[in-house]
Amino acid sequence: MIKRLFSGIIMLLLFVIFYLLGGIYFISIMSLIGILAYKEIIFLKKYPPIVMFIGLFCIISLILSNSFGFNYISGVNYPSIIGTIIFLILPSLLPKHQKSYTMDDAFGLIGMILFVGIALGSINQIMLSNRYLLLYIISITALNDIFAYLVGVSIGKHKFSKISPKKSIEGLIGGNIAGIVGGIIIHLILIPNSIDFFSLLILTIILSISGQLGDLIFSKIKREKQIKDFSNLIPGHGGILDRLDSVLFTSLMYLFITSIF
Repeated sequence: MIKRLFSGIIMLLLFVIFYLLGGIYFISIMSLIGILAYKEIIFLKKYPPIVMFIGLFCIISLILSNSFGFNYISGVNYPSIIGTIIFLILPSLLPKHQKSYTMDDAFGLIGMILFVGIALGSINQIMLSNRYLLLYIISITALNDIFAYLVGVSIGKHKFSKISPKKSIEGLIGGNIAGIVGGIIIHLILIPNSIDFFSLLILTIILSISGQLGDLIFSKIKREKQIKDFSNLIPGHGGILDRLDSVLFTSLMYLFITSIF
C-alpha cells in the first residue's frame, strides 16, 4: 500500500508539471508514454524485429498526427491509420515471418496500436483544444477508480464480472456516483456555461461508465494472456497500460460523442 501510494504521488506530480507546461512538453510526455505502452504491447508476444520497428513508428505517428493540426475529421488521421494497417500486415507475407508472424498476430497488433495510439493522440487533441476538458475527463476516471476501490473494499459483497473478480457491484455503483458528481462539479467550475446541464449530465454518465469499460477491456486482455500486469514499471500499479486503461477508452469515447453531436 505504501509503495502504491508513493508511486501515485509521483505520478500526480509529474502530471501536474507537464499539464501546467502544456504545449510541446505535454505532447512529448504523451509520446514517451506511448513508447512505454508500446513496449508493454510487444511483450505480449515475440514479434520479428522489423515488425517491432514498424509498430513503433506507427504508434508515434498516431500520437503526433493529431497534435499538430493534421487531423481530418474529429481527431481521425487517415494516413496514419491506413499506414499502420498496411505496413503491419505486409511483414506477415514475407516467407521468413509467415510462421512467427501470422495474420492473427498482425491484426491483433494493429488493433492494440490503433487503440493506444489514437487514444493518446486524442488526449493531446483535447489538451490543445481546452486543457480544462482534459482535467474534467481525468477527474471522472480518477474519482471513479478511487471510490470503486474504497467502496468495494468496505462494503463490496457481490462480484461484478469474472473478467475482473476483485471488482464488486457495490464498488461499480460507488465509483460511478463519485465520477459523475465530481466530474459535473469540476466541469461547472472550470468550464461554466459551455454546455447545458442535462447534456453535461448525460455526457458525464457515459464517460464514467466508459472508464470502467476501459478497465474491463484491458483486464480481459490480461486474463487472456494470463498475466497479472502489463509490466512492473510503476511500483504498486503495474505498467502504463494498467494505469491508463480507463483514461484511454474515456478519451476515445469523449471525441466520438462530441464529434457526432
